[in-house]
Amino acid sequence: MKLVKLGPGLSNCVTGERGFALLAVMLVLALLGVVAAEFAFAMRLEATMVKSYREEIVGRHLVEAAVQQAIREILSDFQLVGMFDEGILTLFRLPARALPRLERSAVPLGRGTFSYRITDEEGRINLNTAPPDRVDRLLLVLGVDKQTRDIINDSLQDWKDPNDLHRINGAESDYYLRLPVPYRARNGNLEGVAELLQIRGVTPELYFGRSGEPGLAELVTVHGAGQVNINTAPPTVLKALGLSDAEVSEIVQARGTTPYASVPPRFVGRGLSIASRTFRVEAQGFVDGQLTGRAVAILQKRADQGGQPAGVVLSWNPVGGGRP
Repeated sequence: MKLVKLGPGLSNCVTGERGFALLAVMLVLALLGVVAAEFAFAMRLEATMVKSYREEIVGRHLVEAAVQQAIREILSDFQLVGMFDEGILTLFRLPARALPRLERSAVPLGRGTFSYRITDEEGRINLNTAPPDRVDRLLLVLGVDKQTRDIINDSLQDWKDPNDLHRINGAESDYYLRLPVPYRARNGNLEGVAELLQIRGVTPELYFGRSGEPGLAELVTVHGAGQVNINTAPPTVLKALGLSDAEVSEIVQARGTTPYASVPPRFVGRGLSIASRTFRVEAQGFVDGQLTGRAVAILQKRADQGGQPAGVVLSWNPVGGGRP
């Protein structure tokens, strides 16, 4: 067999083709690696999203379970409510006998746990029924100056009344429509406390509070009969009813261990009562120790057509939260 010796030019050509082929193979392998990495990343992302969605659904059901357990509590046969043990609401049956509380913290259910807190919505001032002087006193207790109090009070009344005529210091739709983000006055009762942030004069600081002091969000409501429960109202609310510092101290001290079974004669006619049937529930759901759902619900105890107690959800507000 006779060997054929390649010339230098042809040899270089073959070498170049081999180099090009090697480069092409490397590029294809690199491209396949990128595609594989992208695919793996997409699959991991999809798996994470599915897991997050699943846990969000579980968290939502845990929150619903928390609210249902809270309804069980408020449907019990109680006559009085009190706030004890660092703000934990306790139900009482006359004569001032505390009813056992259901577990409210880290209650296990399925793959997660739920927790909830009950507070008395009728320990707050009802903005839909409170007279202007009561709102003014509340703002005064919160340290609001006279001019701002007049603006807020008049604007609140304008927000609720059915006409478009504004009071001296108030505001109607013509004022709100000139804002950067325009809107109209409701011309009806407030449907939620957060509506206050839309009313002229109410600032986020006044609404949310500052320096550890409560804001309007913790002191007012839009639900309930309008009377304030003497056993659960915070001192700020009691002062807004026109009670002196000495009277407020007397009430807080007297209800410290046992709630009032009736409003003392000296406080009759001051907007106080001992009855509560509207409650706020702040519920949380946890999966693997991580917060996956939150909501604030307003519940009211009523009698159904057969005269049996029933729990009605007046409002349900999911709160942003969950896994970061």
